[in-house]
Amino acid sequence: MPTNQLPTKGTKNWGTILNSWLGQLGPASLGGIYNGDTAGRPAGLTADDEGRVYVDTESQELLNWDGSAWQVLLTGNIEQKFNITSKTTDYTITPTEAETGLNGFSNDGATGANNGIDNIIKLTLPDAVTGSKITVIGSEVEQVVEINPQATDTIITTDVPDGKNWARVFMADTLEFYAISDTEWVANEKLSATGYFGGGNDGSSLDTIDGLVFVSETAINPSVTISVARYKFSGANSSTRGYFVGGWDGSSRLDIIDGIKFSDETAINPSTTLSVARQSTASVNSVANGYFTGGHDGSSRLDIIDGIKFSDETAINPSTTLSTVRDSLAGVSSTVNGYLGGGSNSGSTYENIIDGLVFSTETVTSSSATLSIGRSYLTGVNSTTNGYFAGGLDGSYQDTIDGIIFASEAAINSSATLLVARGYLTGVSSAINGYFGGGIDLSSYKDMIDGVVFATETAINSSATLSTVKDYAVGCQSGGIL
Repeated sequence: MPTNQLPTKGTKNWGTILNSWLGQLGPASLGGIYNGDTAGRPAGLTADDEGRVYVDTESQELLNWDGSAWQVLLTGNIEQKFNITSKTTDYTITPTEAETGLNGFSNDGATGANNGIDNIIKLTLPDAVTGSKITVIGSEVEQVVEINPQATDTIITTDVPDGKNWARVFMADTLEFYAISDTEWVANEKLSATGYFGGGNDGSSLDTIDGLVFVSETAINPSVTISVARYKFSGANSSTRGYFVGGWDGSSRLDIIDGIKFSDETAINPSTTLSVARQSTASVNSVANGYFTGGHDGSSRLDIIDGIKFSDETAINPSTTLSTVRDSLAGVSSTVNGYLGGGSNSGSTYENIIDGLVFSTETVTSSSATLSIGRSYLTGVNSTTNGYFAGGLDGSYQDTIDGIIFASEAAINSSATLLVARGYLTGVSSAINGYFGGGIDLSSYKDMIDGVVFATETAINSSATLSTVKDYAVGCQSGGIL
């Protein structure tokens, strides 16, 4: 091989040697000249050079010399890595202008393509002051984000300090990450999500769906409606859809499951149904399934747990049951367990128990944590670390917000309270706040939305309201489920 085909040592546009052959990074126009031709690719090779490999960062291609021409083996951007160390500074990263490091091409199918991963950016995110922001400016294409992956994840296994506080962005559009605590970052696609309040009762059954845009705390009123006007039901959500289950339409208890598709706010009506028609259930959800627990079928309170498999919207019917029959309970979800708190097992008995549903085994455990006040007709919201139960009825309406710490299953007794003591309210969760909409107190139905800031456990009193006063609505939220 002629010496003039070798890279100049220290030139930034020349990268690692691939398979002990040539590995040129960058087109000729940027100084990566290897007898560069007009396309910026190495020229002057002969049949004796068959098998040599070249990385073209301009065309985003991995090429192989077949003895007479360059053949494209794989397409996809080189991975770009950024290690951000400041705790206070807001950053803006433009990947095409930032330092680039070659980590090879990937074909793990994350984009659903067979030719590798497009536009991969890996950010190492530091512990940060709450409110710090990192903006990544990319191309105007679809984005997929992972935040703080677990140690068992295999999508990248190197250069991850302590296995936490990093994000991997596929096909990145302009994207912002916010520090919502000293150690937790959240992508704006979760912060800009929407909470939905479906159905309810204002003296008659409702089919409307209200919404709350989390980032601006503004109300929206989608045109979509639920398939049957009703109340006394519960909701679960996947990452793309919200599901509303069972309920009471004023004359009968229902087994239907309908809902909303988040991307275009259109109605969904799966053919699957509850195993038993009933009202006053509580729902929790894993990444894969939604579970519907307890309730009342018109003759008795129930301990059953059924559900829906998100991937194909088929019914699931675990053999496990709640620790006791009850209705009018509330659910919160961690990544591994669902927790069912409160409820009533008779007309005047209010429970303080919190059952746990282990998603991986579909078994029920009894948490040692209990509610600070036994009550029914409460609601639940959750952060990634804690679940909160708000309001409810124990013979009188409550303004209490208590809950459970997921990691230790210890009780929380927040000093924050609802703006107005009430029951029959509905909860939705953003990445940083929980919101409680509607409900009823001693005097009237409500349209208010208040809530709790997860990081500080302080109260929120949003100026947004529901489109109508109502109680017994059902909640779900877009933007990721946990």
